Amino acid sequence: MPAVSNQEWLNQNSLRNYPFKEDMLLIPTSSGILLTDVRIPNYLVVDLIITVPGDTTPRLYLSQLGLIGNLITFVFTDEADIQVATLSVDLNTHTKNKAYNLVGAGTYDDVRGMVVLGDLTRLTQDLAEGLYTFTLNTTEFENSTVRPAIRGVRSLQLLNGGAESGYIYGHVKLIAGSNIRLTYLPDYNGIRVDAISGNGLNEECECPSGVGERNIVRTINGKAIEFAEIVGDGQCIEVKVNGNKIVISDICSTPCCGCPELEFVTESLKTLEASIDNLENYANQLAERISNFVTSFVLTIGAGS
Repeated sequence: MPAVSNQEWLNQNSLRNYPFKEDMLLIPTSSGILLTDVRIPNYLVVDLIITVPGDTTPRLYLSQLGLIGNLITFVFTDEADIQVATLSVDLNTHTKNKAYNLVGAGTYDDVRGMVVLGDLTRLTQDLAEGLYTFTLNTTEFENSTVRPAIRGVRSLQLLNGGAESGYIYGHVKLIAGSNIRLTYLPDYNGIRVDAISGNGLNEECECPSGVGERNIVRTINGKAIEFAEIVGDGQCIEVKVNGNKIVISDICSTPCCGCPELEFVTESLKTLEASIDNLENYANQLAERISNFVTSFVLTIGAGS
């Protein structure tokens, strides 16, 4: 039988501490006392890669492990005992060497990673149900599994009057609009937005000179507001000004009746509809009786013959 020259990476990890540091005991504690009769099986976690933004790369460890029924839960924590991420897996749906996504929470909401769990068919035999607590000295992960990343702006989103835009990613440019000036402040690593008047940064008005400078409405049907006039026809169309409103009314189309009259007509229609239904029922009964009479008459004539 030929010798095995190389084993698969994940199979090798199922026989050793990795991704935990090689000198980790993988033993839980209770009130500061090591529970030496319980140990995390090497085949439970066979690979881990996690990206943690920040100025320095934190030391991560498995702070809690829960096994209740068919659900197993992992809690990942940094050296300051701040929770980084959690993961829950249903053993009924798990397959050997399956990878699961890690998503950070709280101050680590931008953490992303993946953890690979090995063959867990013997887990309930090797690890009793319960909630186990660990320390940095017993379940710290290898430094190579924790990747540093520069924390920055992940995306931008515009909010205007309650309407939200989609997320904007990548290299985003801020563009100054009319009467707006953008200034980069290197000392604060920020951008200052100034509302200014003129300075050559406002766009030229496309209207004729003087039009629209003091009035919000610039044109009506293509006519400049100073040359536009709204008038009635002197017969049915009446134009009135009420504050900042222009009211155009058709005085020839005033309704001849109001709500009481309409209510009376509606109730009358309902009564008429009920009468029609009664009349239809009476007609159906009359048709049925006529049919029965004709049938009886024909049978009587036939019997007499």
